[in-house]
Order: sequence, then structure tokens, then C-alpha cells
Amino acid sequence: METAPKFDLEALKRYWIGGIAGENLFRRALRRVAQIEQAGEQAQTRGVMILEHDPLRFAAAFFASVHSGVPVILANPKWRRLEWERVVKLVNPAVIFGQSPISEQARAGIQHPKPGAILIPTGGSTGGVKFAIHKWSTLEAACEGLSSFIGPGPINSCCVLPLYHVSGLMQLVRSFVSEGQIAFPKFKALQAGDFPAFEANSMCLSLVPTQLQRLMAQKRIADRLMTMRAIFVGGAPVPGSVEERARELNLPVVLSYGMTETAAMVAALPPDEFLAGNTNAGRPLNHALIKVIRNDGSVCPVGETGHIRINARSLFEGYHGRARGVSKLGFLSDDEGYFDSLGRLHIVGRSDRLIVSGGEKVDPQEVERAIIESGAVEQVLVIGWPDSEWGQKLVAFYVPSIVESHEGKWEEELRADLANYKIPKQMIQVPILPLDERGKVDRKLMELLIANSMLKLEG
Repeated sequence: METAPKFDLEALKRYWIGGIAGENLFRRALRRVAQIEQAGEQAQTRGVMILEHDPLRFAAAFFASVHSGVPVILANPKWRRLEWERVVKLVNPAVIFGQSPISEQARAGIQHPKPGAILIPTGGSTGGVKFAIHKWSTLEAACEGLSSFIGPGPINSCCVLPLYHVSGLMQLVRSFVSEGQIAFPKFKALQAGDFPAFEANSMCLSLVPTQLQRLMAQKRIADRLMTMRAIFVGGAPVPGSVEERARELNLPVVLSYGMTETAAMVAALPPDEFLAGNTNAGRPLNHALIKVIRNDGSVCPVGETGHIRINARSLFEGYHGRARGVSKLGFLSDDEGYFDSLGRLHIVGRSDRLIVSGGEKVDPQEVERAIIESGAVEQVLVIGWPDSEWGQKLVAFYVPSIVESHEGKWEEELRADLANYKIPKQMIQVPILPLDERGKVDRKLMELLIANSMLKLEG
């Protein structure tokens, strides 16, 4: 694992982040370096956690920590009780930047990250929060791969995604590495037409499908969206109606495929191909090798659906706290897809139960456990249901407990236990769970139950 400084901290001095002079950002970073040095060997061993809402505070802490060579642990400020219970079993940072519910006091029995590790949180189908292990060189490799796709020169970013999430973090890193600029406007400001003052055709905007849909609904800003260098869209499948509207507006949309484990994009579809009517994840970027494989490990021919396996210079090293790292063959994702005759990757679904809602990964089993623990239900089933705004929305079918409990009360308990994006948008009481005789999800019955529930809400 890397330990030496990856860059000259004085590179922060140039004016490149909107809202703060480079000199001020540099001084903030120096103060955080001093805090890390004050913690001494403990910081080198146990690491530094960054838990900052404010992007300027995050940036100063992130570059100071990476420059210091300590393990860096990114954390989501929106986590609640259940997420933090998982986190304290995985990490024990010696320094925490931001308001944290966990202590910096040393605890026994924790496997600490290696110096130079950058731990990025992700969801998953194996028990809630986990940390993908990256390092500065994997993040740099991802930047190089995107630069080869979009073209040489500085990358200017308009970032409305959270920096603890790989999709936000990589915008910060790209702008720094490419000597571009970055601004952090509020999403509501974009909806009101208040965009950063970058030159026309120089700004990149990264969005989840829900955000793109909301911006396109504001007719007065269509002209601004047309002048983007690229609008990267990922994190969830894009509804057909959203794609059609983007084409009508002639927007430079780049459909992409990537994940926390690959430091964001590893495949992308150029805007001209999108505007021509193509809907797929595009071709692998030059830093990545993607294969579609069968259950026996053999490579699928063109047009045959299989499991997606990724090898990339930006690939993570494994999940923190797990002995098993990434295979030499690459990372076998839970996504399924196929390549067409032009070498473009098509994503068709997932092999696990993971739900992607509004760009966030949600493990339905984690939500089910939280609902069961409330004591208000006997049985529960959480599924992801197609939704025009969120891509998928969480729907919970539940059989109530014999002990009477008001739904609103245990929903309040859920909000104390889980991050907001994990709270089901519909909770439907049923006498029995909507499963068929084989114990499989009965989608026709679910569709009827959801439709009836919506009618009741509208009535």
C-alpha cells in the first residue's frame, strides 16, 4: 500500500474550487495536517475519518489526509444507528474531521486499514455498510481513463453529488488531477437556473437519473444544459421517458457504467451515440477490461447475457475487514449484461436483491431486519419497484404483529435507525406476504397491491 505523499500540497494554492481562494484552502489543509501529526502513530495506524457535510471542509481534510499517507475513511453524515453499529465494528479512527457519534478512543479487536488506504463506503447485499479499499493511484487511474474518453485538458466539474460517495469524490479528484475547476452549487440553485460561471462547453455535470429528470422539467434552464461539455448519468437505470426528453433537448448525455469498487466509470457511451437513439453503457474505457462470463467462467459470445467481470487499473483491493481480496481474474460484480457486435455493454439487471434508488444502493434485508426489530410486524418483504422518478422505489409489504402498533410510530423508529434513502416510500399491510407456492415473489399480485395502495393514498 502506498505511503509517500502523492502530490505537492501547494498544488491546492491555485484558484480551482468555487467559494474559496486557493491560499485559504491550502492553509485549511495545513491545519488538518497538523492535527493528524499531533495524533502521531495512532493516526498512521488507525487512520482518519472524514465526516464533513461542507464540501470545502471535506476537500481540505481529504487532501491533507491523503498527503499525510494515513488511512483515510470516508463516512456518510446521514448514517443512523444501525449503520454506525456496523461501522464501529470495522474501523476505529484516531482523528475524526466532522461531528461523529463514535469516539476516537482506541478499541481492541479492530483490523486497521493499511497506510495509504482510502476507504470509500458502499452499500451491498451482504449486511449493510462496507468499505471498498482504494488508494490514490487507483483514483488517478480512473481520472486518466475518463480523460481519454472525454478528451485532453482540464475537467471542470459542477458537483451536486455528495463527496463521501464515489460519484462526488471522483469529480473532486478529476478537477484536481487535471488542473480543472470545480463548483459545489446546491441542486435547488441549478433548478432555479443559477449555474457556475464556467465557459460554455467546458463544464461537466454528473447526475443520477432523478436529478436529470428534475432539471429537464425546468424549461428555462434547457439552454444551459445544452451547453454542457458532458452530462454523465449513472447510478441507476435511466427511464425511457427521461432518455427521450434528453434527446428532444439535444443534451450531451453520457450514459455510463461503474461503481465504488472501480472508482466510478469503467464504460461510457459518447453523447453522439446517445442522441442517435442508443441506450447502453457504452464501451470500456481504456483503463478497464470488462468481460461477460458464464457460470463456468467461460466468456460469453456477443449477445449472450452473463455475469460482468471487471479488471481495471482503478479497481479496488477488496473490502476492509475481509480476508479475501479481489481475484487476479478481476472483480465479479452482481450485475448481469451482454456485449453487442459493436463492443458496447448492455446492463440487464442484477443477480442479487440489491435495490438502487435515486443512485443509492440499499440492501433490502437490512431494511427488513430493522422493521422486524421494531416489534410491530410479524413478517416483512422489502422490494424495489420501478419508479419514473427514483428508478426504483422501496416498497415494504408487512404482516402486522398481534400486538397493536401504529405504523407512523414504527416508521419514526426506522428513521432513527436507518439513513433516509433506506426508508420505504410505500408500506403496505397484507394478511400474507405476496409470494407464490414456491416462495418466489408474485409480481402480478404485488402490482395489484401497489396500485390499490396508491388509489387509497390518492383517495
